[in-house]
Amino acid sequence: MLFGIWFGGMDNNSKWMYQMKRMEPHYLVHVRKFIAAAKAHRESLNRTTTICTCSHSKNMRAQADNEVQSHLIRFGFVKDYMA
Repeated sequence: MLFGIWFGGMDNNSKWMYQMKRMEPHYLVHVRKFIAAAKAHRESLNRTTTICTCSHSKNMRAQADNEVQSHLIRFGFVKDYMA
């Protein structure tokens, strides 16, 4: 679930967010899918930025998609995020 909406393009299993090493190529694949779903959601709301779900921003900052992706790789997801 992302912002209360489940996206069919994402798997409903969030284990990868916390159990994979962030430097693994497969983690990046999942992050890119997550960013694509977040982008589709924000565009449906006519917004230009995405809420950053990284452990540093903690859903408190809206940023460009590439910045959110960078944060997720650098800091990982906020604790207990549900996808």
